[in-house]
Amino acid sequence: MRDRERETPHGETPYSPTSLLRALTENPYSVAPLRPHQHPAAEAAPPDNRYTRTITLLLALVLGFAVAVSVLDLRQQAAAEDSPRALLETEVRQTRAEAEQLEEHRAQLEGQIADAQAAVLEEGDAGAAQRLEAFETAGTGVALSGPGVVLEVQDSAPLPASPGVSTGTINRVTDGDLQFAVNGLWAAGAEAIAVNGQRIGPTTAIRTAGSAVLVDFRPLSPPYRITALGDPESLRTAFEGAGAGEHLQEISTRYGIRRSWEQAEDLTVPARSSGTLREATALEEGGEAASEIAPDEQPPTPSTAATGGTEEDSP
Repeated sequence: MRDRERETPHGETPYSPTSLLRALTENPYSVAPLRPHQHPAAEAAPPDNRYTRTITLLLALVLGFAVAVSVLDLRQQAAAEDSPRALLETEVRQTRAEAEQLEEHRAQLEGQIADAQAAVLEEGDAGAAQRLEAFETAGTGVALSGPGVVLEVQDSAPLPASPGVSTGTINRVTDGDLQFAVNGLWAAGAEAIAVNGQRIGPTTAIRTAGSAVLVDFRPLSPPYRITALGDPESLRTAFEGAGAGEHLQEISTRYGIRRSWEQAEDLTVPARSSGTLREATALEEGGEAASEIAPDEQPPTPSTAATGGTEEDSP
């Protein structure tokens, strides 16, 4: 006699193609559930005994050992002297050392040129070297040191974030803010000014390109440290009492722009890099050039012809 627990209402096995459809049209509660040992997945499961557990443990140990050996091998290759990273670090150190040597050599050559120039000027005209030094100082051609102040202007801290936003807005220092600060220090009596190591001269421009502030066409990043040489107390007092100080106070109050003052007795502002000499021609007494330009040469611009002008002076 057929086991009733293994049959459907129509006498078919549970695995017959039409048993499900027939069971749905009839009473589905009369279908007997399958026994646990008759489930199709029961036969696919591996037996759980001591032998299979031992094999699984051995395979896990072998796999872990292989992974550990691979990691150690990769670390040894990365730390080897001939690895790409080590070679790159060595090349960077060598290049940095060569750059420092070239800087020292350039400083020595500049000193020799200055000494030779002073000697020539003294032979031709007494006091010419002192006048040239005064002109270079006024034209930011030499570095200066002395007491002064450092005004640091920095972007605001992140403002409270709005709902659904991870970070808040940051108010940035603009080129106009730096212009106010630099002009205010000049008006307060500063003798020389530099912004993040960039000397400010008569032709220096402070502008914005995208989100970067350019000083003399060089991008700077905050915080902006404005170094000004002069009497520290008078500089700060005159600056705070003028329109520039009021402007910084307003943007600090309204937008959270941070600022701070520092005083020191030994500050240094670097010399402004001078342009490359393109052409210089000696003049005769009548004012005409002693030599003519060849026909196949490009004629010089009016700002550089017969004046010893530089690239910075040319339009």
